[in-house]
Amino acid sequence: MTPSATMKALDTAQDVPPDPREPMTDVQAARLRDLSDRTGESYDENLTMQEAERRIADLEDIAW
Repeated sequence: MTPSATMKALDTAQDVPPDPREPMTDVQAARLRDLSDRTGESYDENLTMQEAERRIADLEDIAW
């Protein structure tokens, strides 16, 4: 395979995980609001994607 053919076969944008420093997604925010309401825990709207992922996991453990 030539280098240009290899470049066309790989979409590097799809091979890179999202930047964990990015603000949480709307889906994560909705899930956190729901879990916070259910568990009586505080909701922080300024979490990063990575922080939100961890917080969701923690609250799911409490909620279930």
